[in-house]
Amino acid sequence: MIDTKDIIRAADAIAARKSIMRTKKFLVGFDGFVDEIIHAVATRKNNHEYKRIETITEFAGRIASAAGKSANIELVPIVEKLGGNGPLMAMAAAGMGAQVTCLGMLGYPEIHPVFKPLKSICKVVTVGIPGHTDALEFHDGKLMLGKLNTIKDMCWSRLLEVVGEPVLRELFFLSDMVACTNWTMLTEMEEIIENITRMVPEGCKVKFFFDLADPEKRSRSDLARVLDQIMALNKKTEVILGLNLREAEQVSNVLGMKELPIESVDGVKATSARVKERMGIHGVVVHAIKYAGATVGNESAGIEGPYCPSPKLSTGAGDHFNGGFCGGIMADLPVLDSLYCGVGASGWYVRNGRSPTSEDIVGLLRGWGAGTLKD
Repeated sequence: MIDTKDIIRAADAIAARKSIMRTKKFLVGFDGFVDEIIHAVATRKNNHEYKRIETITEFAGRIASAAGKSANIELVPIVEKLGGNGPLMAMAAAGMGAQVTCLGMLGYPEIHPVFKPLKSICKVVTVGIPGHTDALEFHDGKLMLGKLNTIKDMCWSRLLEVVGEPVLRELFFLSDMVACTNWTMLTEMEEIIENITRMVPEGCKVKFFFDLADPEKRSRSDLARVLDQIMALNKKTEVILGLNLREAEQVSNVLGMKELPIESVDGVKATSARVKERMGIHGVVVHAIKYAGATVGNESAGIEGPYCPSPKLSTGAGDHFNGGFCGGIMADLPVLDSLYCGVGASGWYVRNGRSPTSEDIVGLLRGWGAGTLKD
């Protein structure tokens, strides 16, 4: 049951913390992609009109039917935009008013033109050439086809070469929060985490947020090792692990947990609490398409989100949830209201195809609470 009064209360609480948000420093790294949003064609009427393949199931059936034969599937590029977990999360947090630095593969030696919107609202530190993603979007999800030939260049030695350890120390430890994203694709991330952990000063008050980014392509031993690294970092400072529902299943399996996530308010909330307890870290947040739940410190909450059945854009929705949630945590909002920040940011993004401001998030939540939100 959606509590409309609580949604409006959360919107008011978020609006009241806007001035606090402006004082917060947020470092986000370390990837960078040029995302090409693509529709797959089911049938074409003429040069201008076509019917798209609407679901992944339908697309999978089209591919399966070609086994032992062949198939010609037309792909229609819709738009080229900035991508990567880090840049998209940075856009969301900057829209909320935080002082954001995005460190990643954003073009080298000059920033790639697609990242200019990011540069207009964030400080940008770029160390290499971005990867490329063909993002096939459907009503029930998306297929991210990544081309990672340059992402291998994101490593600790490259950071030292381009940025230097003194500046890295300032970026990491003069921030209120640091987000480490896309471990799955950044194959040298473990060395980066190891060196960050080594440099963490005594009494460090910086919170760290981790987004593993769909670890299915990595081995169980790889995933177990990075979870160990996250637990080790949490011994020196507070760490929050962000998971979507599929990632929560993978992490639960590697941790040897018998209970797997259930897609419901209580299910994602319970999963966040179980994973947090098993890992012994400061917090875990789990987001699904319709629900979100988190356990951070001694607080635990779960909510239903403003589901949009026909999103204008879905690639980056999870990153906007993470950016909004982290914004709420940095603004010292309760976990419940931070979840509303997250679903408000992602809810606005999928409906409008662009990153929201703090006012946009508050407006969406108020409209949702009043029953006037349109899909």
